[in-house]
Amino acid sequence: MLVTTKEQGFTLIEMVVTIVLIGIIGVGITNFISRSTQGMVDIAERQQLATIGWTVSEKVSRELRQALPNSVRINATNTCVEFLLSIAGSDYLSVPTLTAATSFESVPFSNYNAANVNTTFDRVAVFPNSLTDLYALNDPGIISGLINQLSAGTTPGAITIELAATHQFLNDSPTKRLYIVQDPVMYCFSGGFLYRYSQYGYHAVFPTGGSLNNQTAIGNRLNSGSFVYVPGTLSRSAIVNLFFNVTGANIASSAVQTINQEVQIRNVP
Repeated sequence: MLVTTKEQGFTLIEMVVTIVLIGIIGVGITNFISRSTQGMVDIAERQQLATIGWTVSEKVSRELRQALPNSVRINATNTCVEFLLSIAGSDYLSVPTLTAATSFESVPFSNYNAANVNTTFDRVAVFPNSLTDLYALNDPGIISGLINQLSAGTTPGAITIELAATHQFLNDSPTKRLYIVQDPVMYCFSGGFLYRYSQYGYHAVFPTGGSLNNQTAIGNRLNSGSFVYVPGTLSRSAIVNLFFNVTGANIASSAVQTINQEVQIRNVP
C-alpha cells in the first residue's frame, strides 16, 4: 500500500511577504526611536539655553542692583553698560563742602568696618547727581580720594572716615547720605560673548579697547545683546533693560532663547 506524506514549508511568496512586513515594522520602530531620541535632545538643549540665559541675566542683575545711584552709563552702540559698584552706605554727621579735609564723621556702617577697608579701591561718594563728575574724579567733586582707614569718632557712637588725601565734596546730600564705592565695573557684548571688566580705573569718557583689563567671560552663544538705560524720576527708580538671544549648540535645531531682563536701580542719592 502506497502512503503519501504532505510536505511542510514556506512558499517563495510567503517568504517575500514576511521579509517585506519585517522591513516595514523595522523602519517604523527605527523612526519612532529616532524621533523620541531627537525629542529628548531638543528638550535638553532648550533647558540648557534657558539655564544659560538665567545664569547670565542673574549675574548681571545682582551687580547692577549694587550700582551707585545715577552712575549707570551706556556706550554709543548700546552693547556696554558701566556703573560704579557701591559696597556700603550710611549717614554722615558732616562732610567737607566749604574747604578740603582728610577726615569726617559718620554713623557706623552695618556691613563695613575697619577690617573691610581696601585702601587700593575704596572711596567715598556724596550726593551723586552728576554723571560726568562721577567718573572725572574732580576735586571738589562727588567722589573722594582713596580711604585710608576707619577709626573711632570723637562723637559718641560715631566713626571717623580718614582719607589718604584732602578732598572737598561738591554738595551736601539732602538726606546726609554717603556711599562707599569701588572702581567702575563694565559688561559688554562682543562676538557672541558677554564680558565683565573691572579694576581699569576711572575715565571721564566712556572707556574702550586698550583701556580695559581684567576681562572675564560671563557667557557665550549670546547674540543681539544690548543694554537700555532709563533714568529715574521722582515717581520711579531708574531701570536697565538687558536684551540678548542664546543660540543652541546644535545648528540643525536652530534653537534660540530670547532673554529680556529688567533691573531696577535705586536713584536716591
